[in-house]
Amino acid sequence: MIALALAGLLFSCAPRIDNHGNEVDLDNLVELEPGKTRKTRVSALLGAPSTVSDYGQDTWIYIGGKTKTVAFFRPEVVNRRVVYITFDADGVVNSIGKLSEADGKKIEFVSRQTPTAGQRITLLQQLIGNVGRFNDGGAGQ
Repeated sequence: MIALALAGLLFSCAPRIDNHGNEVDLDNLVELEPGKTRKTRVSALLGAPSTVSDYGQDTWIYIGGKTKTVAFFRPEVVNRRVVYITFDADGVVNSIGKLSEADGKKIEFVSRQTPTAGQRITLLQQLIGNVGRFNDGGAGQ
């Protein structure tokens, strides 16, 4: 019984690997030639992009990664790959690149709150404020 319990504990703490996004296969990426490969070929080789740029140059971005989770601990990023492909006006690959974590920017969240119009009233004020406001709603009918 003890050996079975220990085996159960051992297997329950095995790390779980999760895949996220569309991780680009490097063998397929090598087949893309700037100045020659069209969007349809890129789509056939790499699949649909994770996101598409709406502003500026036509850019497809492929974001993929793996995380490892052990028991109840916070997931740890094992691998993350961000590949971008830009296209010219004719839909032909212009450039291919890779972004690393160093290319990202840290975003500082602001904890300030915007004040709203109105009053702050307590629960007791809410309860007492409603006393006498109700009518009998036609109880005599």
